[in-house]
Amino acid sequence: MSQSDLTGRVVLVTGASRGIGLATARAALDAGARVVMGARTAERLRRAAEELSARGEVAHRAIDVRDYGDMQAFVDLALERFGRADALVNDAGVAWAGDFAAMPPAEIEAAVAVNVGGVLRATRAVLPPMLERGAGTVVNISSGVAHHGMPGLAAYSASKFAVNGFTEALAGEVGTAGVGVYAVCPGRVATDMQETVSGRRQGMPPERIAAAVTAILGPEPPLRPGQCLDVYQ
Repeated sequence: MSQSDLTGRVVLVTGASRGIGLATARAALDAGARVVMGARTAERLRRAAEELSARGEVAHRAIDVRDYGDMQAFVDLALERFGRADALVNDAGVAWAGDFAAMPPAEIEAAVAVNVGGVLRATRAVLPPMLERGAGTVVNISSGVAHHGMPGLAAYSASKFAVNGFTEALAGEVGTAGVGVYAVCPGRVATDMQETVSGRRQGMPPERIAAAVTAILGPEPPLRPGQCLDVYQ
């Protein structure tokens, strides 16, 4: 899947300090976009933004997607620095592997607050300026387990089913106003999260998912709004 021309567009990416988020920020810059990077770990984010600044215009802010004020400040940074917010890629996520009966309550809360709540908060913050302009794109990074729940990843599966449902519902709400809402459902991706879940880094390179995202952000998305693009290899 080839990259699309994103020249002049402003793309916001959560979870941008590593993995799929970092690969997406890099791909968007290479396609001509200006990028606003957000992640929870400030120092790792700073290093990532510094590395990518040689490729194009980058702004960054440490954020916690569990905090709506942080998400509003993240969007405000894009508007103040670049004057617009054309696209949001919701990538921030957490995972815990094991039997649900043994899952610590704090991990259950995190799965809901980050994987679901983070998507809702970030999208809520960015929608008003998109709707005002009558244009915009939201891409939610979901998962293959959003189609078929996986034993050992019950809470993660539930959170990603929710993301797909939100994507479909919101696409129906805002599509006529010029805002497209999509999801990407990857299989295994060789990231830190995959290593945490399975004990080893395995699967596709994050760049494969980044290429799918930039294709959706381009002028001819390869799927209809509300759908999830499956990427398994």
